Amino acid sequence: MNKKLKRKIRKLQRQLVRLVEKKCSFSDKEVVQLSQRLDRYILMAQKSSSKSKLKVCG
Repeated sequence: MNKKLKRKIRKLQRQLVRLVEKKCSFSDKEVVQLSQRLDRYILMAQKSSSKSKLKVCG
């Protein structure tokens, strides 16, 4: 996983924690939207990680 993507994920994780604490809810619209955004970045990281593993193995 590249460093830029890793930093973005960490930043979004911190934002999500703060937002959940502020809203006191996991189902608040803003919380769900930020969580989904974070999910997309995590998925990108997983895909890039699996591609690099395939190159090494194949």
